[in-house]
Amino acid sequence: MYSDKYITYTLQDFLDDDVFVKWATGAATDAETETFWSSFTIVYPQQADNFRQALQFIQTYRTQEVVTAADRKAQLWQQITQTIQEQPAAPAKVKWLRPWMKVAAAMLVIIATGMLLLNTYRKQVVDTEYGEKRTITLPDNSVVILNANSSLHYARQWDTSAPREVWIEGEAFFDVAHINKDAGHIRPYERFLVHSKGLTIEVLGTSFNVKSRHGKTNIGLVTGKIKVDYQDKTNRPAIVMLPGDYVEYGGESLLRNQKLERPEKLKDWTRKEIIFTDAALEDIIETLQDNYGYTVETKSDSIRRMKIEGEINVANVDELLTVISTTLNVKVNKSSEKHLVFYLGR
Repeated sequence: MYSDKYITYTLQDFLDDDVFVKWATGAATDAETETFWSSFTIVYPQQADNFRQALQFIQTYRTQEVVTAADRKAQLWQQITQTIQEQPAAPAKVKWLRPWMKVAAAMLVIIATGMLLLNTYRKQVVDTEYGEKRTITLPDNSVVILNANSSLHYARQWDTSAPREVWIEGEAFFDVAHINKDAGHIRPYERFLVHSKGLTIEVLGTSFNVKSRHGKTNIGLVTGKIKVDYQDKTNRPAIVMLPGDYVEYGGESLLRNQKLERPEKLKDWTRKEIIFTDAALEDIIETLQDNYGYTVETKSDSIRRMKIEGEINVANVDELLTVISTTLNVKVNKSSEKHLVFYLGR
């Protein structure tokens, strides 16, 4: 599916692309399409802004049926046409307007109406830079702590006709407001859905951590109860998680399902400090790359398997590198501002 045409795609091109629209609305479920669009911003980083804006716009209009770009354009044109027809009749004195002026006036109405519709359904997007954490209060007063190099999407306004929904890329800790009073009768807006990498996490009121990176999604539950299901609605079973449960998904498979002794530690990263417990150097390197934007080179694979027992609690990356160097006898060379080389000391 990769093609040079995507290099020049505009926002409108994405909205006109039926394959993209079907994927964005969940109608396209084949593995090749999912892999292509999920990795699109990596392959075409220069198109990331247009891609994300189009995705936000289409998912706002998502339905349970297949929606094509042609359908969306026809619907939008019908709304615009109706708006024009409802405009008050022009006074007799404007009848002398030249044809091109009438066309220009009509185009202004169309553009203004289109912008109004787009603005009404636009999603809120929160992105974090490397080394940055942000706390977001959602429209229902649920709180999300967004880790570095992550993105959270949600509608600017929520109403009582649909579930509360968010989309996460990267890592986030959720503390969801509990608004349901009768577990036997759950209204649409009392459902809280988190979408991440082909999975949907359904919540009533709870706190949990989601991490979606490198083709894997990790979910750990601190309090409450959640259900994790596949977005493609196949026969693969959903998992109901209780406090302390921890699962890891990779692609279309459940890779790990275990019980955590101290689930509250899932929230440790939300503090300003850098915290690890019994961490392999490979995990620390992954955090340096994902959350702080470093590239890390190791002179031997054995270095990545080395482990620091106990807890690391430091304020910044420089302190972390010092701990690695002194504890493991691993030398760290900072060959540039964001490039590190690890090698065994002598």
